[in-house]
Amino acid sequence: MADEPNTSLSQRLAKYLAQLPAPAVLKLASGIEREKLRGTAGLPYETILSGLRPILATLQGKRPGMADPLRRLCLPFEDLLSSAPSIDRSRGEIARAVIGPLWAWLETELLPDAVPDMARRIVDHTLKSDTVALDAAVSVLHASVAAAISAELDEARRDAARRREIEARLGGEGGLEDAASIAVVLSVAPIMLKLQSILPKPVADFDDAMVGAVKDLYEEAHENSPEAANYVAFVAMARLSEPSQILRLARKVAHYRNDMLISRSELAVVGELLLADMDRIARNAEGKRPGQTDLDQLREEVRRFARISKGFTTEIDLRRHGEWGQRLLGARARLSAAISQEMARFETDLPRALPLHQIGQFGRGGPLRPDISSAPDPVRTARMSACLRFLEGLAPICEAVGAQSHCRSIRAQITTYLNTYEDRLLEEMRTASGTARMNAEAFVEIAASFRDALGEERLAELLRRRAGVALQAAS
Repeated sequence: MADEPNTSLSQRLAKYLAQLPAPAVLKLASGIEREKLRGTAGLPYETILSGLRPILATLQGKRPGMADPLRRLCLPFEDLLSSAPSIDRSRGEIARAVIGPLWAWLETELLPDAVPDMARRIVDHTLKSDTVALDAAVSVLHASVAAAISAELDEARRDAARRREIEARLGGEGGLEDAASIAVVLSVAPIMLKLQSILPKPVADFDDAMVGAVKDLYEEAHENSPEAANYVAFVAMARLSEPSQILRLARKVAHYRNDMLISRSELAVVGELLLADMDRIARNAEGKRPGQTDLDQLREEVRRFARISKGFTTEIDLRRHGEWGQRLLGARARLSAAISQEMARFETDLPRALPLHQIGQFGRGGPLRPDISSAPDPVRTARMSACLRFLEGLAPICEAVGAQSHCRSIRAQITTYLNTYEDRLLEEMRTASGTARMNAEAFVEIAASFRDALGEERLAELLRRRAGVALQAAS
Protein backbone atom coordinates (compact mmCIF):
# COMPACT_ATOMS: atom_id res chain seq x y z
CA MET A 1 0.00 0.00 0.00
CA ALA A 2 1.15 3.52 -0.58
CA ASP A 3 0.99 4.63 3.03
CA GLU A 4 0.89 1.94 5.73
CA PRO A 5 -0.97 3.18 8.84
CA ASN A 6 0.90 3.71 12.07
CA THR A 7 -0.56 1.32 14.66
CA SER A 8 -1.11 3.80 17.48
CA LEU A 9 -2.49 6.41 15.08
CA SER A 10 -4.84 3.83 13.57
CA GLN A 11 -6.12 2.87 17.01
CA ARG A 12 -6.79 6.49 17.99
CA LEU A 13 -8.43 7.15 14.64
CA ALA A 14 -10.61 4.03 14.86
CA LYS A 15 -11.77 5.10 18.33
CA TYR A 16 -12.68 8.56 17.03
CA LEU A 17 -14.42 7.27 13.90
CA ALA A 18 -16.49 4.78 15.92
CA GLN A 19 -18.16 7.77 17.62
CA LEU A 20 -19.35 9.29 14.34
CA PRO A 21 -22.99 8.86 13.25
CA ALA A 22 -23.59 6.71 10.17
CA PRO A 23 -24.30 9.64 7.78
CA ALA A 24 -21.00 11.27 8.76
CA VAL A 25 -19.09 8.01 8.22
CA LEU A 26 -20.59 7.55 4.75
CA LYS A 27 -19.93 11.16 3.79
CA LEU A 28 -16.34 10.99 5.01
CA ALA A 29 -15.69 7.69 3.19
CA SER A 30 -17.12 9.06 -0.06
CA GLY A 31 -15.02 12.20 0.17
CA ILE A 32 -11.82 10.34 0.98
CA GLU A 33 -12.35 7.86 -1.86
CA ARG A 34 -13.07 10.66 -4.32
CA GLU A 35 -9.95 12.63 -3.42
CA LYS A 36 -7.82 9.50 -3.46
CA LEU A 37 -8.97 8.68 -6.99
CA ARG A 38 -8.23 12.23 -8.08
CA GLY A 39 -4.72 11.92 -6.68
CA THR A 40 -5.04 14.80 -4.24
CA ALA A 41 -1.84 14.87 -2.19
CA GLY A 42 -1.37 15.42 1.53
CA LEU A 43 -3.92 13.05 3.05
CA PRO A 44 -3.21 9.71 4.76
CA TYR A 45 -5.85 7.91 2.71
CA GLU A 46 -5.14 4.36 3.81
CA THR A 47 -4.88 5.32 7.46
CA ILE A 48 -8.34 6.88 7.32
CA LEU A 49 -9.92 4.19 5.13
CA SER A 50 -8.52 1.37 7.29
CA GLY A 51 -10.38 2.92 10.22
CA LEU A 52 -13.57 3.38 8.22
CA ARG A 53 -13.85 -0.04 6.57
CA PRO A 54 -14.86 -2.06 9.67
CA ILE A 55 -17.51 0.58 10.47
CA LEU A 56 -18.80 0.68 6.89
CA ALA A 57 -19.15 -3.11 6.95
CA THR A 58 -21.72 -2.82 9.75
CA LEU A 59 -23.92 -0.28 7.95
CA GLN A 60 -26.96 -1.36 6.00
CA GLY A 61 -27.90 -0.38 2.49
CA LYS A 62 -25.85 0.26 -0.62
CA ARG A 63 -22.61 2.02 0.11
CA PRO A 64 -22.12 5.29 -1.79
CA GLY A 65 -18.83 6.68 -2.99
CA MET A 66 -16.29 6.12 -5.74
CA ALA A 67 -14.68 2.73 -5.21
CA ASP A 68 -10.94 2.59 -5.79
CA PRO A 69 -9.24 -0.39 -7.50
CA LEU A 70 -8.67 -2.20 -4.21
CA ARG A 71 -12.32 -1.93 -3.23
CA ARG A 72 -13.31 -3.08 -6.73
CA LEU A 73 -11.11 -6.12 -6.28
CA CYS A 74 -12.78 -6.95 -2.97
CA LEU A 75 -16.40 -6.47 -4.07
CA PRO A 76 -17.10 -10.14 -4.90
CA PHE A 77 -16.03 -11.27 -1.41
CA GLU A 78 -16.74 -8.17 0.69
CA ASP A 79 -19.53 -10.00 2.56
CA LEU A 80 -16.99 -12.55 3.80
CA LEU A 81 -14.50 -10.07 5.26
CA SER A 82 -14.11 -10.29 9.02
CA SER A 83 -12.13 -8.40 11.65
CA ALA A 84 -12.68 -11.14 14.24
CA PRO A 85 -9.71 -13.06 15.67
CA SER A 86 -8.86 -16.18 13.68
CA ILE A 87 -10.20 -18.44 16.43
CA ASP A 88 -13.69 -16.87 16.08
CA ARG A 89 -13.85 -16.84 12.27
CA SER A 90 -16.10 -19.32 10.52
CA ARG A 91 -15.29 -21.33 7.45
CA GLY A 92 -15.57 -19.13 4.39
CA GLU A 93 -14.73 -15.90 6.22
CA ILE A 94 -11.67 -13.94 5.12
CA ALA A 95 -9.51 -11.83 7.41
CA ARG A 96 -9.80 -8.16 6.58
CA ALA A 97 -6.18 -7.75 7.66
CA VAL A 98 -4.93 -9.84 4.72
CA ILE A 99 -6.16 -7.38 2.09
CA GLY A 100 -3.31 -4.88 2.44
CA PRO A 101 -0.47 -7.46 2.28
CA LEU A 102 -2.22 -9.26 -0.58
CA TRP A 103 -2.51 -6.08 -2.65
CA ALA A 104 1.13 -5.26 -2.00
CA TRP A 105 2.06 -8.82 -3.06
CA LEU A 106 0.13 -8.36 -6.31
CA GLU A 107 1.67 -4.96 -7.02
CA THR A 108 5.29 -5.86 -6.31
CA GLU A 109 5.62 -9.54 -7.17
CA LEU A 110 2.74 -11.41 -8.76
CA LEU A 111 1.54 -8.82 -11.30
CA PRO A 112 3.98 -5.89 -10.97
CA ASP A 113 3.18 -4.50 -14.43
CA ALA A 114 -0.42 -5.54 -14.91
CA VAL A 115 -1.93 -4.48 -11.56
CA PRO A 116 -0.72 -0.83 -11.65
CA ASP A 117 -1.89 -0.57 -15.26
CA MET A 118 -5.31 -2.06 -14.51
CA ALA A 119 -5.61 0.17 -11.45
CA ARG A 120 -4.96 3.27 -13.56
CA ARG A 121 -7.58 2.20 -16.09
CA ILE A 122 -10.15 1.61 -13.33
CA VAL A 123 -9.47 5.05 -11.84
CA ASP A 124 -9.77 6.75 -15.26
CA HIS A 125 -13.03 4.98 -16.12
CA THR A 126 -14.45 5.75 -12.67
CA LEU A 127 -13.68 9.46 -12.91
CA LYS A 128 -15.17 9.57 -16.45
CA SER A 129 -18.24 7.59 -15.33
CA ASP A 130 -17.64 5.17 -18.21
CA THR A 131 -19.47 2.20 -16.70
CA VAL A 132 -19.05 -0.13 -19.69
CA ALA A 133 -15.27 0.27 -19.81
CA LEU A 134 -15.11 0.19 -15.99
CA ASP A 135 -16.96 -3.14 -15.80
CA ALA A 136 -14.66 -4.61 -18.43
CA ALA A 137 -11.52 -3.43 -16.61
CA VAL A 138 -12.76 -4.77 -13.27
CA SER A 139 -13.56 -8.15 -14.86
CA VAL A 140 -10.01 -8.35 -16.20
CA LEU A 141 -8.66 -7.47 -12.74
CA HIS A 142 -10.72 -10.20 -11.06
CA ALA A 143 -9.76 -12.88 -13.58
CA SER A 144 -6.08 -11.90 -13.63
CA VAL A 145 -5.73 -11.86 -9.84
CA ALA A 146 -7.57 -15.18 -9.47
CA ALA A 147 -5.30 -16.85 -12.00
CA ALA A 148 -2.10 -15.34 -10.56
CA ILE A 149 -2.88 -16.34 -6.95
CA SER A 150 -3.99 -19.84 -7.96
CA ALA A 151 -0.81 -20.43 -9.98
CA GLU A 152 1.37 -19.19 -7.13
CA LEU A 153 -0.38 -21.33 -4.55
CA ASP A 154 -0.11 -24.40 -6.80
CA GLU A 155 3.64 -23.85 -6.86
CA ALA A 156 3.70 -23.34 -3.08
CA ARG A 157 2.06 -26.75 -2.59
CA ARG A 158 5.06 -28.33 -4.32
CA ASP A 159 7.72 -26.05 -2.81
CA ALA A 160 7.83 -25.78 1.00
CA ALA A 161 10.31 -22.89 0.90
CA ARG A 162 8.05 -20.91 -1.41
CA ARG A 163 5.09 -21.63 0.86
CA ARG A 164 6.95 -20.21 3.83
CA GLU A 165 7.79 -17.06 1.83
CA ILE A 166 4.13 -16.51 0.97
CA GLU A 167 3.03 -17.13 4.54
CA ALA A 168 5.57 -14.57 5.75
CA ARG A 169 4.18 -12.04 3.26
CA LEU A 170 0.53 -12.65 4.13
CA GLY A 171 0.77 -13.00 7.91
CA GLY A 172 1.07 -16.74 8.41
CA GLU A 173 -0.76 -19.88 7.39
CA GLY A 174 -4.12 -18.18 7.84
CA GLY A 175 -3.12 -15.51 5.33
CA LEU A 176 -2.26 -18.14 2.77
CA GLU A 177 -5.62 -19.84 3.29
CA ASP A 178 -7.38 -16.49 2.92
CA ALA A 179 -5.55 -15.89 -0.36
CA ALA A 180 -6.73 -19.27 -1.60
CA SER A 181 -10.33 -18.36 -0.68
CA ILE A 182 -10.02 -15.03 -2.48
CA ALA A 183 -8.76 -16.78 -5.62
CA VAL A 184 -11.73 -19.18 -5.57
CA VAL A 185 -14.27 -16.36 -5.17
CA LEU A 186 -12.64 -14.21 -7.86
CA SER A 187 -12.71 -17.17 -10.25
CA VAL A 188 -16.52 -16.83 -10.24
CA ALA A 189 -16.65 -13.07 -9.64
CA PRO A 190 -19.44 -12.39 -12.22
CA ILE A 191 -21.64 -14.91 -10.40
CA MET A 192 -20.89 -13.29 -7.04
CA LEU A 193 -21.74 -9.81 -8.33
CA LYS A 194 -24.98 -11.14 -9.80
CA LEU A 195 -25.75 -12.77 -6.44
CA GLN A 196 -25.34 -9.42 -4.69
CA SER A 197 -27.86 -7.83 -7.04
CA ILE A 198 -30.36 -10.63 -6.37
CA LEU A 199 -29.92 -10.39 -2.59
CA PRO A 200 -29.64 -6.72 -1.56
CA LYS A 201 -28.72 -7.00 2.09
CA PRO A 202 -30.10 -7.38 4.62
CA VAL A 203 -32.60 -9.96 3.35
CA ALA A 204 -35.38 -10.30 5.90
CA ASP A 205 -37.14 -13.17 4.10
CA PHE A 206 -35.24 -15.55 1.83
CA ASP A 207 -38.33 -16.34 -0.22
CA ASP A 208 -38.87 -19.03 -2.83
CA ALA A 209 -38.03 -16.74 -5.75
CA MET A 210 -34.72 -15.75 -4.18
CA VAL A 211 -33.92 -19.32 -3.24
CA GLY A 212 -34.55 -20.45 -6.81
CA ALA A 213 -32.37 -17.69 -8.26
CA VAL A 214 -29.52 -18.44 -5.85
CA LYS A 215 -29.82 -22.16 -6.63
CA ASP A 216 -29.28 -21.38 -10.31
CA LEU A 217 -26.13 -19.37 -9.47
CA TYR A 218 -24.97 -22.15 -7.17
CA GLU A 219 -25.26 -24.70 -9.96
CA GLU A 220 -23.54 -22.36 -12.41
CA ALA A 221 -20.63 -21.92 -10.01
CA HIS A 222 -20.58 -25.68 -9.40
CA GLU A 223 -19.55 -26.14 -13.02
CA ASN A 224 -16.34 -24.27 -12.11
CA SER A 225 -15.80 -26.22 -8.88
CA PRO A 226 -17.76 -27.48 -5.84
CA GLU A 227 -15.63 -25.18 -3.67
CA ALA A 228 -16.66 -22.13 -5.69
CA ALA A 229 -20.30 -23.19 -5.35
CA ASN A 230 -19.90 -23.31 -1.56
CA TYR A 231 -18.80 -19.67 -1.58
CA VAL A 232 -22.05 -18.76 -3.33
CA ALA A 233 -23.82 -20.21 -0.30
CA PHE A 234 -21.45 -18.45 2.12
CA VAL A 235 -22.09 -15.03 0.52
CA ALA A 236 -25.85 -15.63 0.38
CA MET A 237 -25.82 -16.64 4.05
CA ALA A 238 -23.92 -13.46 4.98
CA ARG A 239 -26.68 -11.37 3.38
CA LEU A 240 -29.55 -12.92 5.35
CA SER A 241 -30.93 -11.28 8.48
CA GLU A 242 -31.52 -14.79 9.81
CA PRO A 243 -28.59 -16.96 8.66
CA SER A 244 -30.53 -20.17 9.39
CA GLN A 245 -32.75 -19.39 6.38
CA ILE A 246 -29.82 -20.60 4.23
CA LEU A 247 -31.15 -24.08 5.05
CA ARG A 248 -33.88 -23.32 2.50
CA LEU A 249 -31.19 -23.35 -0.18
CA ALA A 250 -29.70 -26.57 1.19
CA ARG A 251 -33.17 -28.13 1.13
CA LYS A 252 -33.71 -26.98 -2.45
CA VAL A 253 -30.37 -28.30 -3.68
CA ALA A 254 -30.68 -31.64 -1.85
CA HIS A 255 -34.40 -32.07 -2.72
CA TYR A 256 -34.99 -33.26 0.86
CA ARG A 257 -36.24 -31.81 4.17
CA ASN A 258 -34.74 -34.62 6.24
CA ASP A 259 -31.63 -33.47 8.14
CA MET A 260 -30.06 -36.93 7.91
CA LEU A 261 -30.09 -36.64 4.11
CA ILE A 262 -29.25 -32.93 3.93
CA SER A 263 -26.27 -33.53 6.26
CA ARG A 264 -24.82 -35.83 3.59
CA SER A 265 -25.46 -33.47 0.67
CA GLU A 266 -23.01 -31.08 -0.95
CA LEU A 267 -24.50 -28.14 0.93
CA ALA A 268 -24.21 -29.79 4.33
CA VAL A 269 -21.51 -27.19 4.94
CA VAL A 270 -24.10 -24.49 5.71
CA GLY A 271 -25.67 -26.64 8.43
CA GLU A 272 -22.21 -27.33 9.81
CA LEU A 273 -21.53 -23.58 9.94
CA LEU A 274 -24.71 -22.96 11.92
CA LEU A 275 -23.95 -25.78 14.33
CA ALA A 276 -20.38 -24.50 14.72
CA ASP A 277 -21.80 -21.07 15.63
CA MET A 278 -24.00 -22.68 18.27
CA ASP A 279 -21.03 -24.66 19.60
CA ARG A 280 -18.98 -21.47 19.76
CA ILE A 281 -21.67 -19.64 21.74
CA ALA A 282 -22.02 -22.56 24.17
CA ARG A 283 -18.23 -22.88 24.52
CA ASN A 284 -17.77 -19.18 25.19
CA ALA A 285 -20.54 -19.21 27.80
CA GLU A 286 -19.00 -22.25 29.50
CA GLY A 287 -15.59 -20.59 29.56
CA LYS A 288 -16.78 -17.50 31.45
CA ARG A 289 -16.39 -17.33 35.19
CA PRO A 290 -19.79 -16.67 36.83
CA GLY A 291 -19.95 -13.08 37.97
CA GLN A 292 -17.29 -11.96 35.46
CA THR A 293 -19.43 -12.22 32.33
CA ASP A 294 -20.56 -9.32 30.18
CA LEU A 295 -24.25 -10.14 30.54
CA ASP A 296 -25.45 -7.75 27.82
CA GLN A 297 -23.13 -9.43 25.34
CA LEU A 298 -24.11 -12.91 26.56
CA ARG A 299 -27.79 -12.01 26.20
CA GLU A 300 -27.28 -11.17 22.53
CA GLU A 301 -25.32 -14.38 22.00
CA VAL A 302 -28.06 -16.43 23.63
CA ARG A 303 -30.64 -14.74 21.42
CA ARG A 304 -28.57 -15.65 18.37
CA PHE A 305 -28.35 -19.23 19.61
CA ALA A 306 -32.12 -19.39 20.05
CA ARG A 307 -32.76 -18.02 16.54
CA ILE A 308 -30.45 -20.62 14.98
CA SER A 309 -32.04 -23.39 17.03
CA LYS A 310 -35.51 -22.30 15.94
CA GLY A 311 -34.30 -22.06 12.36
CA PHE A 312 -33.15 -25.67 12.35
CA THR A 313 -36.46 -26.95 13.65
CA THR A 314 -38.48 -24.70 11.31
CA GLU A 315 -36.57 -25.05 8.05
CA ILE A 316 -35.84 -28.79 8.03
CA ASP A 317 -37.10 -31.99 9.62
CA LEU A 318 -34.57 -32.33 12.43
CA ARG A 319 -34.36 -35.83 13.89
CA ARG A 320 -33.59 -36.02 17.58
CA HIS A 321 -31.38 -39.06 17.07
CA GLY A 322 -29.65 -37.76 13.94
CA GLU A 323 -26.14 -36.29 14.05
CA TRP A 324 -27.35 -32.69 13.69
CA GLY A 325 -30.12 -33.22 16.22
CA GLN A 326 -27.67 -34.65 18.75
CA ARG A 327 -25.24 -31.78 18.26
CA LEU A 328 -27.99 -29.20 18.66
CA LEU A 329 -29.26 -30.82 21.85
CA GLY A 330 -25.71 -31.10 23.20
CA ALA A 331 -24.96 -27.43 22.56
CA ARG A 332 -28.27 -26.43 24.15
CA ALA A 333 -27.56 -28.50 27.27
CA ARG A 334 -24.12 -26.92 27.67
CA LEU A 335 -25.45 -23.40 27.20
CA SER A 336 -28.32 -24.05 29.60
CA ALA A 337 -25.88 -25.24 32.28
CA ALA A 338 -23.71 -22.14 31.82
CA ILE A 339 -26.74 -19.84 32.03
CA SER A 340 -27.96 -21.59 35.17
CA GLN A 341 -24.57 -21.15 36.85
CA GLU A 342 -24.53 -17.47 35.92
CA MET A 343 -28.07 -16.81 37.16
CA ALA A 344 -27.42 -18.62 40.43
CA ARG A 345 -25.49 -15.49 41.46
CA PHE A 346 -28.42 -13.16 40.86
CA GLU A 347 -30.15 -13.93 44.17
CA THR A 348 -26.93 -13.01 46.04
CA ASP A 349 -26.18 -9.95 43.89
CA LEU A 350 -29.59 -8.40 44.59
CA PRO A 351 -29.11 -8.04 48.41
CA ARG A 352 -25.72 -6.45 47.73
CA ALA A 353 -27.33 -3.80 45.56
CA LEU A 354 -30.38 -3.35 47.84
CA PRO A 355 -29.01 -4.33 51.28
CA LEU A 356 -31.03 -5.31 54.33
CA HIS A 357 -29.69 -5.56 57.86
CA GLN A 358 -31.02 -7.20 61.01
CA ILE A 359 -32.10 -5.15 63.98
CA GLY A 360 -33.06 -5.80 67.59
CA GLN A 361 -31.84 -8.40 70.06
CA PHE A 362 -32.96 -11.46 68.16
CA GLY A 363 -29.67 -12.51 66.54
CA ARG A 364 -29.89 -13.99 63.10
CA GLY A 365 -33.65 -14.37 63.40
CA GLY A 366 -34.25 -10.67 64.00
CA PRO A 367 -36.35 -8.47 61.68
CA LEU A 368 -34.75 -7.05 58.52
CA ARG A 369 -34.72 -3.41 57.54
CA PRO A 370 -33.18 -1.66 54.53
CA ASP A 371 -29.67 -0.46 55.26
CA ILE A 372 -29.76 3.22 54.33
CA SER A 373 -26.80 4.22 56.45
CA SER A 374 -24.60 4.31 53.33
CA ALA A 375 -25.20 5.50 49.79
CA PRO A 376 -25.87 2.89 47.10
CA ASP A 377 -22.83 1.20 45.55
CA PRO A 378 -22.83 2.14 41.83
CA VAL A 379 -20.79 -0.95 40.83
CA ARG A 380 -23.22 -3.33 42.53
CA THR A 381 -26.17 -1.41 41.11
CA ALA A 382 -24.80 -1.63 37.57
CA ARG A 383 -24.08 -5.33 38.00
CA MET A 384 -27.60 -6.08 39.20
CA SER A 385 -29.15 -3.97 36.45
CA ALA A 386 -27.28 -6.11 33.90
CA CYS A 387 -28.50 -9.26 35.67
CA LEU A 388 -32.11 -8.15 35.39
CA ARG A 389 -31.76 -7.07 31.74
CA PHE A 390 -30.33 -10.52 31.06
CA LEU A 391 -33.19 -12.24 32.88
CA GLU A 392 -35.83 -10.19 31.08
CA GLY A 393 -34.11 -10.70 27.71
CA LEU A 394 -34.19 -14.47 28.21
CA ALA A 395 -37.90 -14.58 29.02
CA PRO A 396 -39.14 -15.04 25.42
CA ILE A 397 -36.43 -17.56 24.48
CA CYS A 398 -35.66 -19.45 27.68
CA GLU A 399 -37.43 -22.57 26.41
CA ALA A 400 -35.34 -22.59 23.23
CA VAL A 401 -32.17 -22.83 25.32
CA GLY A 402 -33.56 -25.17 27.95
CA ALA A 403 -33.45 -22.65 30.81
CA GLN A 404 -37.16 -22.05 31.41
CA SER A 405 -37.30 -23.70 34.85
CA HIS A 406 -34.32 -21.79 36.21
CA CYS A 407 -35.55 -18.50 34.74
CA ARG A 408 -38.92 -18.88 36.45
CA SER A 409 -37.33 -19.82 39.77
CA ILE A 410 -34.84 -16.94 39.81
CA ARG A 411 -37.46 -14.43 38.73
CA ALA A 412 -39.82 -15.55 41.51
CA GLN A 413 -37.06 -15.15 44.11
CA ILE A 414 -36.15 -11.68 42.82
CA THR A 415 -39.79 -10.57 42.78
CA THR A 416 -40.30 -11.74 46.37
CA TYR A 417 -37.20 -9.88 47.53
CA LEU A 418 -38.17 -6.67 45.71
CA ASN A 419 -41.69 -6.74 47.14
CA THR A 420 -40.35 -7.10 50.69
CA TYR A 421 -37.56 -4.57 50.26
CA GLU A 422 -39.80 -1.89 48.73
CA ASP A 423 -42.41 -2.12 51.49
CA ARG A 424 -39.80 -1.84 54.22
CA LEU A 425 -37.89 0.91 52.44
CA LEU A 426 -41.02 3.07 52.28
CA GLU A 427 -41.49 2.54 56.01
CA GLU A 428 -37.92 3.74 56.61
CA MET A 429 -38.49 6.83 54.49
CA ARG A 430 -41.30 8.02 56.76
CA THR A 431 -38.88 8.41 59.70
CA ALA A 432 -35.53 8.97 57.99
CA SER A 433 -33.84 12.34 57.92
CA GLY A 434 -30.67 13.96 56.65
CA THR A 435 -28.22 11.69 54.81
CA ALA A 436 -30.26 8.57 55.54
CA ARG A 437 -33.27 10.11 53.85
CA MET A 438 -31.20 11.03 50.78
CA ASN A 439 -29.86 7.49 50.64
CA ALA A 440 -33.38 6.10 50.92
CA GLU A 441 -34.54 8.21 47.98
CA ALA A 442 -31.59 6.91 45.94
CA PHE A 443 -32.47 3.30 46.80
CA VAL A 444 -36.08 3.91 45.76
CA GLU A 445 -34.93 5.03 42.34
CA ILE A 446 -32.65 1.99 42.04
CA ALA A 447 -35.47 -0.38 42.98
CA ALA A 448 -37.70 1.35 40.42
CA SER A 449 -35.00 1.01 37.77
CA PHE A 450 -34.77 -2.70 38.57
CA ARG A 451 -38.51 -2.98 37.95
CA ASP A 452 -37.99 -1.19 34.63
CA ALA A 453 -35.22 -3.64 33.70
CA LEU A 454 -37.66 -6.49 34.35
CA GLY A 455 -40.20 -4.92 32.03
CA GLU A 456 -42.43 -3.94 34.96
CA GLU A 457 -42.81 -0.25 34.17
CA ARG A 458 -46.21 -0.02 35.86
CA LEU A 459 -44.79 -1.32 39.16
CA ALA A 460 -41.82 1.02 38.81
CA GLU A 461 -44.07 4.04 38.42
CA LEU A 462 -46.25 2.86 41.32
CA LEU A 463 -43.18 2.62 43.56
CA ARG A 464 -42.13 6.15 42.67
CA ARG A 465 -45.61 7.48 43.50
CA ARG A 466 -45.68 5.58 46.81
CA ALA A 467 -42.27 7.03 47.65
CA GLY A 468 -43.57 10.53 46.96
CA VAL A 469 -46.46 9.95 49.38
CA ALA A 470 -44.08 8.60 52.03
CA LEU A 471 -41.85 11.69 51.71
CA GLN A 472 -44.82 14.00 52.11
CA ALA A 473 -45.90 12.13 55.23
CA ALA A 474 -42.40 12.54 56.67
CA SER A 475 -42.30 16.30 56.02
